[in-house]
Amino acid sequence: MSEPRDYDADRRAAEAALDGEGAGAEAAFQRFRWHLWYPVAPPLPAPKLGEALALFARILAALGDRTLADAVARASTDTQDPDALYDAGYALIDAGLPAVAATVLARCLEVVPGSEDVVTELSAALERCLLYADAQKLLEAHPHLIQSSFLCRYLLAYNAAMAGDLATTRAQAASLAGDDDTERVMTARITGFLERADRVAGIARLDRTDLRGWHYVLTGGLLAHLSPYGFEEPMRGRYAWLQDSIARVKTGLDRLRAALTAWELEVPCVYAPPGRDHEILAEAASRVIGVPVAPWPAVGVPAPGLVVAYDLGGVGARELERLIDRRPGQIVYTHACPWTQDSAIAPEITTLLHQSLTAPWGSRLIVDRASGAARPSPEDDRDPGAIADEIAASAGLDAEEAGKDDLAGWEQLLRAAGPPVAGRRERLWAGSPVASSKFE
Repeated sequence: MSEPRDYDADRRAAEAALDGEGAGAEAAFQRFRWHLWYPVAPPLPAPKLGEALALFARILAALGDRTLADAVARASTDTQDPDALYDAGYALIDAGLPAVAATVLARCLEVVPGSEDVVTELSAALERCLLYADAQKLLEAHPHLIQSSFLCRYLLAYNAAMAGDLATTRAQAASLAGDDDTERVMTARITGFLERADRVAGIARLDRTDLRGWHYVLTGGLLAHLSPYGFEEPMRGRYAWLQDSIARVKTGLDRLRAALTAWELEVPCVYAPPGRDHEILAEAASRVIGVPVAPWPAVGVPAPGLVVAYDLGGVGARELERLIDRRPGQIVYTHACPWTQDSAIAPEITTLLHQSLTAPWGSRLIVDRASGAARPSPEDDRDPGAIADEIAASAGLDAEEAGKDDLAGWEQLLRAAGPPVAGRRERLWAGSPVASSKFE
């Protein structure tokens, strides 16, 4: 927050909203949440934390989440009870409120210092807040856990990489000999980070602005387009809220085609996961690359071939599970990926990263010329093939919008990465060492 908030004023306003004197539970949530939103500065003393949690429990109950409200209410009655605090923190993470969970779990760690369960759960909350450097510091502050716990060593190696500290990741890597399948997957993840970093040494800067380089090191995927808006800061190549364009979609497909050519890969067909957006993009990819669209299989795996999705966030969990293992001859391409949430897989090639996205053929906000007011436009309900024809005919982005892309660097990274080989796909991780502004 840019300025300290007035706790008492916000508490009174939230209580009034809950009592029917304001805009209701949602207004109370938006007004009061910052007093529990990690990092709270200065931290609330234990009695005031209990008061704040009690009010937050009332807000959650008014919003309809009675189970979560009960867990938070139990923690509010005794901020010395580690079990109640831990359970509330766990439930808050599960409910998608990691910033509140981190505050609760930080208090829990004060009550039971050095607890592995609390440290690892607090680390999970910080990760979901994209506060990887904070998670790294937390773990480094508990050397006894690093020495005794495989999970804590892994978390330190992982969070250090996500914070841009590959030296610490390397230092931990040698101690990550997994004893079971789960630990071996975790070990392979850290090894993969380091192998990819070595592969692009001298090509990728891997500094605080190298979005493409870090995207490759951490996911194994290649990012084809960088946003020119707020490029230096605050976005550094990512999009926040984007009304997409036909030209941007065509630019992504052109770079996909160039990647397949550079890798000397010939795909026999294009597949689209279920969904109109994916179907439109697959039809366009078919035209640009010159191969037919094949039906998405009801069972089994869509391979060999090119799996095309418009937005990875719009692909169902069941379909993603079928793509976790990369089959021979299979490439996954997405035009867009959400960058503030994890996904089960990282595509081999992604055009852009976003937080909120509207497809070119979706309902968009337009300015009414007569009134000057913004209003939603109707969706483009043409046949997918007609929209695909328009995409294929597009010249792509103009020089201004494509001007930050550093295509020479993109092509170098493409060659250094080389064509993907069969094996387990890495997850797509939210955030990276390259920070961007995001909506809360």
